[in-house]
Parts: sequence; C-alpha cells; structure tokens
Amino acid sequence: MLTVDELLKMKRKKPVKQDDNELRSLPYKQACIYGRVSSPNQVRDSHESIREIGRLVDLAKQDGFNTNLQTDEIEKELLEHGGARTSVWKNADVGVDVRDLGLSGQLSAEKRLGLAELQRNIEKGIVGTVYLTEGVSRLSRDKDYIVPFELLKLLRKYKCRIRTPEGVWNPAIDKDRAYIKDEFENAIDESGMMNRRLLRRKAQKAKRGEFVGEPIIPGFILPIVTRKTNGQYEYGKMEPYPPHAEVVIIILEEFIRQRGICFRTNKALKGLTFPFFPPELSYMERLTSLRTCPKLENGYVITPALIRGLTTNMKLIGISQWGDGEPILNNHPPAVPEALLLECCQMAMEHTKPKGRAVNFEPMEWSGLLKCMKHPEPRLISGHGSQGRYVCSRDYSAGDGPVCLDISKRYLDEPLEDAVLGQLLISAQGEKILMRMETEAKEGRLKDNKSKHEITRLEQDLAKWQSLLASCVDETTGAVNKEKETLYWDKIHNVQKQIDGLISRQAISTGPGIPDFQMVREFMAGLQDNWPSYSSTLRNRFLKCLIERVEVVSGNQEIEATIFWKAGFQQKIAIQRRGIRKVHDKPWSETEIHTLKKLYPSSSIDEVIAKLPRRSWHGIVNKAQRLHLQRDKQRRPSPTYRLWSVEDDAKLKLEYENGMSVPVLASNLGRSIYAIQVRAAKMNLERDKSLIMLKRKDNKPISFQESSP
Repeated sequence: MLTVDELLKMKRKKPVKQDDNELRSLPYKQACIYGRVSSPNQVRDSHESIREIGRLVDLAKQDGFNTNLQTDEIEKELLEHGGARTSVWKNADVGVDVRDLGLSGQLSAEKRLGLAELQRNIEKGIVGTVYLTEGVSRLSRDKDYIVPFELLKLLRKYKCRIRTPEGVWNPAIDKDRAYIKDEFENAIDESGMMNRRLLRRKAQKAKRGEFVGEPIIPGFILPIVTRKTNGQYEYGKMEPYPPHAEVVIIILEEFIRQRGICFRTNKALKGLTFPFFPPELSYMERLTSLRTCPKLENGYVITPALIRGLTTNMKLIGISQWGDGEPILNNHPPAVPEALLLECCQMAMEHTKPKGRAVNFEPMEWSGLLKCMKHPEPRLISGHGSQGRYVCSRDYSAGDGPVCLDISKRYLDEPLEDAVLGQLLISAQGEKILMRMETEAKEGRLKDNKSKHEITRLEQDLAKWQSLLASCVDETTGAVNKEKETLYWDKIHNVQKQIDGLISRQAISTGPGIPDFQMVREFMAGLQDNWPSYSSTLRNRFLKCLIERVEVVSGNQEIEATIFWKAGFQQKIAIQRRGIRKVHDKPWSETEIHTLKKLYPSSSIDEVIAKLPRRSWHGIVNKAQRLHLQRDKQRRPSPTYRLWSVEDDAKLKLEYENGMSVPVLASNLGRSIYAIQVRAAKMNLERDKSLIMLKRKDNKPISFQESSP
C-alpha cells in the first residue's frame, strides 16, 4: 500500500520534456520536397534554382529517408519541361511537389495546389518534414502576414521539421519558432522592397516608351535587340507584323459596317482567325495578348472582347501610354491607318453602355444559386434584374454559340419558392426539433453558470495556496522548507491548470446568445404568407443561407431543377414552360423582306401590319433593326387629311376663346379632338376661364351658345 510520502513524490513528478535534438531528429514521418520559384521566367532561366530542387532528393536520402527517386531524372524533367508533364513525384517516404513552380509566394493556398496539398498532409499526420531550397520564403511571402502565421501555427502543432541545405528547424522549439518567424517577416519585407524597386524601374522605362512587360496587342511583334548575360532577352520597341495587322484592319472595317456592335462584328467575321506565329517568332506565343484567346487548327479565335479592346487601343496608331503616365506620340510605327481607328473609337464610345445602371435594381431571388448543367462544366446562370430574366449566355458572349437559356423569372421563381417554402413548414417533427434545441440551449447556459461558479471557487483556492507560500520561510533563521514549498507550488499549478481548462472550454462553447425560439416559431409559421412582402434582396439572402445551389437542365417545354440544401438533402422538380410561339419558327421570306423594306420607312403602323399579317409589330421592328431600316421622323399626313382654311381658323378662334367645349368644336368643324387641340396650340389660342368654370345645376359644363345672360 502507498504511503503519503510516496504518493506526494509521484504527484511531484512532471512529464519529461522532449530534448531539442530529439525534436530536430530525422527521419520523421514522410518527407515533402516543396519546389517553388516566383515566375515563369525563373522556371525557364534560373537553372541553378531548378537543379537545387532535384538535389534535395539526395539530401533526404542522406537524412535517412527511404526512396528510389533519382536526382538526375528529376533535374532533367524540370529543366526541359518545368515539371509540366509530371508535377508530383512520389516514392516510398519522399515526395517532390512542383505544382507551384512559377507562382508568386504572395498567393494564398487556394490558388497554389502544392501548398494546399502540403497543409492537408501535415494535418493528416502524413508529412513530418518539409524540404525547401532557400528557407521558408519558398512557402509564403504573403504581405498581409496571414498565410505565414497560419503555416507557423500548423508546423508547431504537428512538430513538423523544416529542412534546408543549411540545417533543421522545428517550430515546436521556441528559439526555432522565433527564427522561422523572423525569416517569414524578412522575406515579406524583401518582397515589398523588390516590388517598389521594380515599379520605379518600370515607370522609368515606360517614360522612354520601352517594353515593360505588358501583353503585346495583335498587329505587332516585339523584336529582340540582344541577350543579357543571365540569358534573358532585351526587347526593342513594337513593330507592325503584317499578317496580324491585316486581320486587325479587317476587324476595324467590319466594326464600322456593323455600326459599332461587337457581337454583330464577331458574327460577321466567323471563321476569320489570327494565324499562329512562325517558328522564328515562337517567343511571341507567351508575349502576345492573343494567348488568352481560344485556339483552332489555323490560328487564334477572334472574340467580342478582343474586338472591343482593339477598337479603342491607341497603340495601333503608334501612341504608347503606361499607367497614369503621359502618352508618347509616334513611339513606334502604326499598324493601322489613323483615320480608321479614330472612327472606330468614336463609334465605340457612342455605344458605350452607361455605368452603374445595375444599382437601380435589386438582385433577383435565385441570383447566384442557379447552375446550368447543359455544358461540360456547370455554369452560373446570371440574373438580369432590369429585365426580370435568367440568362445563360457565355457562349453567345464569347461568339462561340447561341444563348443557352433565356427565361422570364416567373417560370423559375414560383415553382422553386413553392418547393422550398413547403419544406420549411413546421410539422410535428419540426416542433420536436425546436423543443430539443431550446432544452439544449438552456442546459448549455446552466453549464456556463456552473463553470463561472467553479472558476470563482478555484480562484479563491489559488489565492489561499499563494498566501501560504510565505509560511515556508522560517522568520527567525530564514531557512526554507523545501518539501512544504514544493507541495504548495504543486497545488498552485494544479489549480491554475483547472482554471485554464475551464476558461478554454468556456471560450469554445461561447457563441451567440440564446435565440428567442417563440419568435422563430412565429417567423416560420408566417413565412409562406409573408414571403411576398419581403424584398427581393432579403429573399435572396435568406435562400442563400439554406440552399447551396440549384442545378437546372432546360428543354423546349420542360425544365428539370434539382435543389441542393445545405442540410444535405435534395429536391427534384419539373417545371413546365410555355411553348415557343410559332411565328418564331417561321423564317422571313424574300417577299416579306421586300414588303418590309418598301413600307417600313414611310407607311403607318397599321398599313405595315396589314401587309405582314403573320408578324407582330415587335417582330417587325426587330427585323427592321437587323436590316438597318429606319422610319422617317417627319410625320406624314393620312390620305383623308384636310388642310385648315382661313374660315376654319376664324371659326375655331371665335368659338374656342368663347369657351365652347372641344368635342362640340370637333363636331362642328368636322375634325378630331386631337386635331382641334393641336391647331389651338399652334395658334396660341387662350380660352375664357370664367366661361369654362360656369356650370349648370347638374354640374355639366355649358357652351357659349347655351349660356344665359
């Protein structure tokens, strides 16, 4: 049986802390060699930095990691292809990840696949050692200090080693953590200083009209002047490239013919492409702005966005401007005639859509939730609040195809609302859930109160043990009772540990206050009735709290919609849409087009509709706009129109000014009421107000002839 002394000795024993050398020991779990350089230029030109990534394999083998990866094979692949063919190598205990080659260290993990995968493997306990070429600056240079400190916290929690050719560090060791933290901060400061220097140098080069890294617009090439000692090219000023300049001229001329409308221009130029660069100009493939355009077998595809950019680009006529700097005239030879570009600029500016119109309309109910599933990848269906329509038109906007979906909001809003609100009705089961949540909330509040009381009691105990420390010293001799002092300190540490534990648990459980469950019941019970009274913005925010997405598959007569709730279940509904009007299926015949061209400019609306009985006036106007037809602004008299004579004007003046009613005047003169009003306005006639206000006893206005003396 244990004695009191033995029990006290056992309690005094503290857990053995790991030695620093043990925390830095290798091998530890699996090793990840993380390779990153900041730009594609470094991937292409910095051969020594790329080779150093491969040499880390040999370093991992020396540290005791088991792998069959070969340094020379990895170096060869990286130098030839930059790791594009094989971004990740993995064998036994060592992996090499170069998916982030050419990406800036200022990017977050969401935009760097390699860093995101490394974080996941550390959290899973798979990776325990990270190999880097130049320290932690390879991991992050986030100027907001968010990513570095997240990484530092993660590495410390899992005691992950950082291995470089200079040594081994473990953030679980305080001095190593301070060193790594300083390295992160130095890397960020260095990156900021470098950016400021580069920006200043770029501004100086731009003032001279030299190339500073911006994409080269179609119609030009960038000649190579010389090659620097580090292998990089030195470029001169832009020069016209005739094969592309000819295509640009064709685009601008067609833009003028199409009255400044990019989509019509793109449609008219269907099949025209920018030819690929020949082998001797292959370096232009990465410098030209055409690299973002789709590619066909015979060249780069022309898109509406490309047309829109060309029509106002002053570089086409030799004017260079960078940022907010002053424009430089005659900086380089022009690629198109100046008069042609100026005409395009004027036309493009006239057709510029005014900015800020969307702020006048609230977002539609299902904006941001609808996904079109008729494509290889789901596409977001945009909501046009000004028109009240849901549209999937990416192919049309890019000039690649027709509008996929264009439907009035009422076809989707009402069926989807019914499905969602039907699920939100509080049933007997829902009432049980609310009651359970209410009970749990009350129990949680009770536990919090108990924790507060317990913390208060422990703080009193802590103060008591701290006050007893003074009794361990003999007042006369000054001798210290070590055994009693150790006992008191153990008590103090134990109580403090309990307080910290209660405070941490309390912090974790702390959240928003207990909701008013009765208010929740009333809100849910009246949701269906009050739904129409809520604003479109409020309905959209409410739906986004509950719904993850709605997948839409549209057909001619039916739409299939699948609602994905954030709670995990799905709803499938079928929506019947109104059939397409038959007139849309009837193309315009040559006879109809001839009739339209003949009548539309000068004939009345009734005459045009009478001659085109199969067409509505809205369809006639749309077709006329596509044919560039315009109606005469001057109003033409009808065949029955009768000129005003001097006698008519005199009679109108006499009777109108004496207060005769307009209908009686129209009847007496054989004219319409509208004609009487227009003629009176032209003659500046004024009526006698005293006669107009005169009323009969039956409150009917009287005319001049009927008035009594």
